[in-house]
Amino acid sequence: MPRFIGDAVMIHQALAPLRNLGLPLVAWGPGNVMELFEGSGAFAACVPDQGPPRAWDMARLLRASRAQGVINLPRSSRALVVAFLARTPLRVGWSEGGGRILATTSLRFKGLDGHQIQRYGHLLSKAFPGLSQGAPDLFRPRREAFDQAAAVRKELDVPAPYVVLALGAKYWNKRLGTPVLVRLLDALEQDGIPALVLGGPQEEDLAQGREILALRPQAKVACGRTLLSASAALMADALAVVGNDSSLSHLAAASGTCTLVAFGPTLPGVTAPQGPQVRIFQKAGLDCLGCMRFDCRIQTHACMQELETEPILEVIRGAWRGFTAGAGSSTDPGTR
Repeated sequence: MPRFIGDAVMIHQALAPLRNLGLPLVAWGPGNVMELFEGSGAFAACVPDQGPPRAWDMARLLRASRAQGVINLPRSSRALVVAFLARTPLRVGWSEGGGRILATTSLRFKGLDGHQIQRYGHLLSKAFPGLSQGAPDLFRPRREAFDQAAAVRKELDVPAPYVVLALGAKYWNKRLGTPVLVRLLDALEQDGIPALVLGGPQEEDLAQGREILALRPQAKVACGRTLLSASAALMADALAVVGNDSSLSHLAAASGTCTLVAFGPTLPGVTAPQGPQVRIFQKAGLDCLGCMRFDCRIQTHACMQELETEPILEVIRGAWRGFTAGAGSSTDPGTR
C-alpha cells in the first residue's frame, strides 16, 4: 500500500473483484494506512511497516509468510524488487521503473487512459484473466472507530445529522480556500445545519483549522483529534461531506456518504473520488481548470479560492430536507 491515503482507498476499491473471489489479501504498508484498514474486513490481515524496512528484511518476511504473490499498484517498484528477491510466484505491477523486468505481469501505467481505478482494473484483469468487474464494496472502518467518532462529536457538541467540511491535500493549490469554507459554515449555521471541520494532524491542516477558528470562534474544528479510522467513521455517519481532491474525500465517497468535491488543478476524470453519491464542483468560467500544476500562475487562485458555494449548499439543503422529512430512520445518517 502507498503512503498516500487517497491512492490507498482507490486501491482498496479496485481490489473488490479479488475479495469477491475469496482470495486472502494481506495489506502491507505505512502504519497510518494499516490503522485505517485494520479490523474493517477489507483484508485478511494488515501488516504495518516498522520504520523504513530494508529490502532483504521485507523479502525474508514474504518468504517466511509463504506469500504466493505481490500486487503492487502504487507507481513505485520497491515492492516489486522485494517480491523479486523473495521469488514470489506472482508479481503484479507497472512496467515503469524496471517493473517490466521484475514483474510476472505488468502494464505501462502511462499507456492507459481513464480513471486511476480503471487502470488498476486493467492490470488486475491481465493478472487474473476472466476477473469480473463489479461495483466496489462500501468501506466501513472497525466498530471502535465509530465509538471514537461518537466521543469526538460529544466533546465538540455536534448533533446528528451533521455536515463535514474536510480539509487536506498534499499540494496547497488543491485545497479549498478558507474564505469558501467560512462562507459554507456561515450558511449552514444560518440554516441550522450542524457542521464539523475535519482534518488530519499535518501542520497544513492544523494551520487552516486555526485560521478558521480565528475567523469563526464558534466553529467545531476537529483537526488532528482523531485517528484516520475515526475520521472515516465521522464521515460515514455524516449527512454530507464537502472536500477537495484529497484523502478524506476519497474515504467519504468510499463509505457511500454524499460527497461534494471541489476540483481545480486536477482532473476529475482521472482521480475523482468514487462512490454512489459523488458530485463534482468547479469554478465556472475558467479556462485553466485541470492545469495539473503544483503551483498557480493566477494571483487570485480563483479555482479554489472563489468557488461558488450556492450549488454545494443546494445539495446539502436537499439532503437535510429529505432527512428531516423522515428519510433518516435512525439517530445517525450513516447507520441507516
